Amino acid sequence: MPARSHPGGTARAPRLLRAFAALCLCALPAVSVAQTAYYFPDVDPATLDPAIPTPEQFLGYPIGSHYTRHDRIADYLRELARLSDRVHVDEIGRSYEERPLLTVLITSPANHARREQLRTAHATLADPDAPAVDPAQVPVVVGLYYSVHGNETSSGEAMLLTAYALAASRDPETLDWLDRAIVLIDPAQNPDGRDRAANWHNAWASNPPVADPLDKEHVEPFPRGRFNHYFTDLNRDWLAATQRETRAKLDVFHQWLPNIQIDFHEMGSGSTYYFEPSPSSMHSPLLPQASYDFNVVLARYHARALDELGSLYYTRENFDNFSPVYGSTYPDFHGGVGVTVEQASSRGLVQDTPNGPLEFRFTIRNQLAIGLASIRGAVAEHADLFALQKDFFRSAREQGRRHRHAAYVFGDPHDADLSRRLLDLLLVHRIRVHALDAPVTVDGETFAPGSAWVVPAAQPQFRLVHSIFEETPETGGGVYGSTSYAVAHAYGLRNVRLRRAPRLGAAVTALPPAAAGVTGGTAGYAYAVDWRDLGAQRMLASLLRDDVRVRTAFSPFTARTADGETAFGHGTLVVPVAGQAQDPAALYTLLDSAARDAGVRVHALSTGQSLAGIDLGSDGIRPLRAPRIALVVGEGVNAPEIGSTWFALSQRLQWPATRLDPAQIGRVPLRDYTSLVLAGGRYDWDDATVATLKRWIEEGGSLVAFGSAARWARDRGLLGPTAAPATADAGAHPEGPAGEGRSDGHPRLDFGTRRDVLAEARSAGNLVSADADITHPLAFGVPRRRIFVNKETDIALPALPDPFANVVRIDDAPLVNGYLGADLRARLAGALWAQVARVGEGNVVLFADDPAHRKYWLGTERMLVNALFFADHLAPAPRP
Repeated sequence: MPARSHPGGTARAPRLLRAFAALCLCALPAVSVAQTAYYFPDVDPATLDPAIPTPEQFLGYPIGSHYTRHDRIADYLRELARLSDRVHVDEIGRSYEERPLLTVLITSPANHARREQLRTAHATLADPDAPAVDPAQVPVVVGLYYSVHGNETSSGEAMLLTAYALAASRDPETLDWLDRAIVLIDPAQNPDGRDRAANWHNAWASNPPVADPLDKEHVEPFPRGRFNHYFTDLNRDWLAATQRETRAKLDVFHQWLPNIQIDFHEMGSGSTYYFEPSPSSMHSPLLPQASYDFNVVLARYHARALDELGSLYYTRENFDNFSPVYGSTYPDFHGGVGVTVEQASSRGLVQDTPNGPLEFRFTIRNQLAIGLASIRGAVAEHADLFALQKDFFRSAREQGRRHRHAAYVFGDPHDADLSRRLLDLLLVHRIRVHALDAPVTVDGETFAPGSAWVVPAAQPQFRLVHSIFEETPETGGGVYGSTSYAVAHAYGLRNVRLRRAPRLGAAVTALPPAAAGVTGGTAGYAYAVDWRDLGAQRMLASLLRDDVRVRTAFSPFTARTADGETAFGHGTLVVPVAGQAQDPAALYTLLDSAARDAGVRVHALSTGQSLAGIDLGSDGIRPLRAPRIALVVGEGVNAPEIGSTWFALSQRLQWPATRLDPAQIGRVPLRDYTSLVLAGGRYDWDDATVATLKRWIEEGGSLVAFGSAARWARDRGLLGPTAAPATADAGAHPEGPAGEGRSDGHPRLDFGTRRDVLAEARSAGNLVSADADITHPLAFGVPRRRIFVNKETDIALPALPDPFANVVRIDDAPLVNGYLGADLRARLAGALWAQVARVGEGNVVLFADDPAHRKYWLGTERMLVNALFFADHLAPAPRP
């Protein structure tokens, strides 16, 4: 709806909104009066505290006329905390670009005085055995979460107005809210992305504003402000918790367990306003229906607020409530009422839309109204919200007791780092974990105390336990986002499900220290590091940075160590004592320090003669060189995909990688790089640039491409003349039942079914079982042949002529976790997912999908790291 439809705020406004104009009339210049009255019309000045500055008074410009930088947002909130005894601000962390991550608590001074007592009392709602909480004694908790997508900017400005309203108003209704509610505000979940967008819009603002959608103000460049520093979609990170921003807010979330949590978003400028309930087809069968029913209750308050403004809106059409990965669904898995709200975006000060000119200030006003309406609804429904949360955790434990699996055991003695990562994730989510009290053997695999842990199903967090260890519940193809999110499967960590729970050891409340460092003292001959341990990747990067000569084993061997006879598998790192720049003592110190930092064990070996397998001087133990890696990053590239590779190198391995813009390829000396990574995207390079790229590969370069870039590499002939072109996309011509209504080979379908039919044909993010050749260097360290891969695209890789080059193959009858339409499922069965083609002196590594998907697919991210650090050995030349 165009902002000009509401000049001066003439529509009837909620009482709190009407409580502001008088302050504006007496304290602001005439131009500000109109602007502030737009947000807060029909006011009585006596209801406001003049000692509390409006955002406009503090910032120096009217809200909606300029995009507020994060540092100014933080400054204003801290000023409110200084001046108001209702507002408390904590810094809970820092973003990757060192912007403060804040949490704001707003409630009455009396509640602040006993804040910890109230928090502890509220937390008992998650304890099925604790007595019921009296709503008259404990406030309801309302979470207002803003700017998770940084370029969805209206909510951040609305947050300033919301915080001001709660700090300054002396209206009786507001005072009642403050007595009966604790308002928990996350003012900017993604401050790095928000500033990226704000700075762009401010840099290209004009006077008067330009409404043309093609104007630069409305067209952000790569990577746009949606994502954080590492191009992570933080709204899909609540379960995997890979980013520091997510971990900081999860800690606060679990301290307070909001009864209502609103996640503020924006959508296309041609839309209106969306709030839940969502379609029932997009609900999770794991959750009780009561959780979704409350969306209908809360929707009445949201509808009333927008009705009073005359703003258009809709519900029940899209945006799922299926998985706990989102900011609006994670609360649903904790007995709260999570809500996605979406405002049509102006992406600038004003933009022409099919509904007329859409002004930034109009989008802000709608978000402000919804935030205040959410508090109103929470206070009014206080008792029922408490009952909902209490019943939720009781029913979760009971659901776990009845579940076919009574417990989950996980851990791998050969991969202590990954085992600890999963343990840490469980603790972040406040999932109850116990030490294993005695060995457990399932299907020939033994889990031992000290290297494995057990998670009982019968616990209040069962629904989140299910989300991590079990396959996703079945769903149709109409779900908005990914339909698979089983974290343990994506980690690739050894785990089993038990029908009877084993005897539980002590509860684990903190991550135990890693048993890391060199064992066996100073080596007389060499050191060995098990490549199956995920931490070995970080250690290799550290050693190569320090110019240590490292070799890797292409065949297994058994050696005598301080632990006795120890078997080492494919990819084992071998560091000889001889031939190093460091003397033996310095080498030991360097290795021990690197091992402790990486959380891995290093074995000292006294001889090069193995007890079994190859000896340490064998040609089967080959030298590694430090890779020089370039990532193609820029316009046309899938930002989250390339961001996953960047994050893996930068944060997990601390290895530098050059970021090249697509326009630089063909102009830079590619010979300076050993590996070049192409994520999915659009590569409009001319023939000369493609020829340059091909020549670089033939001369020894290694191209790593995944997703649509893998298809592009095939289609442009980068795999050589013998490689077949990539297969066409699936689902191009979806058919009706039995192909009914065909004409000239194409089906005839009802237009009204278009959205559902197209949804059925897409790959909605799936976990698919596959077989990996773990003797191939691309899959070194993968512990078992049977693995899971992420299937986010419909790309299938044709087989290469070299029978040893097709490394990962989807099973003929794969286990599919998530929704995959029948046609696409049939097409992908038996398809290749990863392969390596030798081209001249170099190679091309293809993955059908991003192997480091969303930064938590650690099971296949291993192969990405292998592709980069073992590049010289991936595709050996054929023997004469």
